Amino acid sequence: MANNILLRILVAARPGIQAGKLKMQDIVSEYFKQTGGKTLDQGDRTIIENEFIEFAPSNVTTPDAFKGFLNEGEIVDQASTIPGGTENVRFGSNIDYDAFAKQFNLNVEDIRGKNYQEIMEIAKSQNEGIGSMIPKEYYGYNRGKGGEFTPIPSPVKFDDILASERPIDKTNIKNWSQRDNYAKFIRKMRGEDFENPTIRKIVKDSGGNIGEGKRAATSIARAAEMVADTKIKQEVLSDLDEMKLDKGPRWWKGDDQYDNIEGPMGADTRADMTKRLNDKVYMGVMDDLDNMLGEEKSYEVLKNLGSFSGNRRQYINDPDAFVQAIKEELEFSDIKYDMTFWENYVNEIMQLTTPEISRFKYGGLV
Repeated sequence: MANNILLRILVAARPGIQAGKLKMQDIVSEYFKQTGGKTLDQGDRTIIENEFIEFAPSNVTTPDAFKGFLNEGEIVDQASTIPGGTENVRFGSNIDYDAFAKQFNLNVEDIRGKNYQEIMEIAKSQNEGIGSMIPKEYYGYNRGKGGEFTPIPSPVKFDDILASERPIDKTNIKNWSQRDNYAKFIRKMRGEDFENPTIRKIVKDSGGNIGEGKRAATSIARAAEMVADTKIKQEVLSDLDEMKLDKGPRWWKGDDQYDNIEGPMGADTRADMTKRLNDKVYMGVMDDLDNMLGEEKSYEVLKNLGSFSGNRRQYINDPDAFVQAIKEELEFSDIKYDMTFWENYVNEIMQLTTPEISRFKYGGLV
């Protein structure tokens, strides 16, 4: 967390550093203020010093060994070397990549060979969870090709009208709330063990819509929980979750008989429901095997369970046993296909559809 705070401070302070208006002491003081700390470790000192080496004006560099920090406008002939560390050269020709990777929880191979500025951008993106994933928008200006901004031709909203009459003010961010919400959302996802590539895909696919992002994250977590590791399994799971949202518990339980409407699996009775559940599992597995093996080979693997007039009939009232029968056939044919999802799927539907047993007030079955 402390490293993330330091990174935010440095990013916010960069314009002042570039203008030569801020001293290292300013950065350190703000860091202590926000963290409540009183000392800097060597890694944090290296990061601050590198920021000044990279972005301060050419006539402003760091004093020897970080001593006294940097006074505004102070001119020093050479970059410093931190005792026990590595020489800090502009553009990072001698960057300690392993140290940076450890400092910001990065993959060292993702940053090896990059300069300090590029490493900081990667760290900002991965640790802050926002970076370039949701671009900043500014009042009064439209984003054009290549990330360029042009004044809105005929602004309607008051804030845009005022802003478009002046040069672009990049401190006046239009979608700050959205970016802040996404940052919180992404940090929460990291806390639930979502990895950065998955998070980036969710952000990209949801187009910056936090609600869509949350739904996408929920779907991914649900698929992982159910071990829905193929497109077919994910589609079946999506249909189940949609039914769970649309239908109440009375519809699922059904008391073995459904009045005027079709019940689960499009059936009118519980017996029909379990038969159709078996059909759903069989067709789902077959679709996956067709993709893996081809239609002829997949039929050969499960031909003993392919016809209702054959072995499949004995499992009509026992979908759990039917799943195990498919599993045994696959193992016999040495087909590497994970049936965990179908076990979970059948188990969930059977729990949803099994009527509760009525009891007398003081115990005992009715």
